Amino acid sequence: MYLVLKTIKTFITVLYILIFLVIFLCRHSYAKEIRIGVASNFLMPMNFIKQNFENENKTKIYLSSGSSGSLYSQIMNGAPLDIFLSANQDFPKKLENTAKGVKGSRFTYATGKLLLFSANKDLFDLTFPNIILSEKIKYVGIGNPKYVPYGVAAKEVLKSLKVFNRLEKKIIFSKNVNQVFLMNYYGNLDIGFIAKSDFIIKNKKGKVWDIPQDLYSPINQDAILLKYGEKKPEAKIFLKFLSSKKVKNKLIGLGYIVN
Repeated sequence: MYLVLKTIKTFITVLYILIFLVIFLCRHSYAKEIRIGVASNFLMPMNFIKQNFENENKTKIYLSSGSSGSLYSQIMNGAPLDIFLSANQDFPKKLENTAKGVKGSRFTYATGKLLLFSANKDLFDLTFPNIILSEKIKYVGIGNPKYVPYGVAAKEVLKSLKVFNRLEKKIIFSKNVNQVFLMNYYGNLDIGFIAKSDFIIKNKKGKVWDIPQDLYSPINQDAILLKYGEKKPEAKIFLKFLSSKKVKNKLIGLGYIVN
């Protein structure tokens, strides 16, 4: 009986040790971590990049997503982010000239493409740019130009076509470019200016119209290393990974232009 009890006790002890080791390994399998602020248009591609980077480098990535303007404000107010992936160049340039950004770390990781999108079949036979002034259209969606680089580009298109003032009462400003796509997709808007990546990744219905590049400034999206990440080798490794051929090929397939 004594031997049986001793054996059971030994088994339980070994079991506890194994459970502890499993918990310990799980908690420390990603001992390193980085925090990245990512513009809304780039969130879906970033999830692909995140998964690949974590698997290859044993580093956990935590994402904060929103409009580039809102992320910029958060960073300026002390948000503990290591890297900022903006949808434009202006915000990273501003950060580079403050104590929040690391000088010399900024680079363009992708260039976005603006499309006009609608899920309203009554509009599918119309052509660009005539569709914009159609009497069938009550609501036009764009990202708020104050915070959303794709919204800035959309406003430039409307001004280049000299129709912004005529459409101003129909324009619905969204907090980010993803919201423009979703509101169009579910029929809350008639047309909207969206990121090409949203259409490629999420669309199962609807139609897009190409917008000539000469109607808006290039949507160059810059990355920058932030002060919180300056002493993290894994943050610098991630920025190199972002420029790798593997990632670039994926981004091209998702509608971005890369150099």
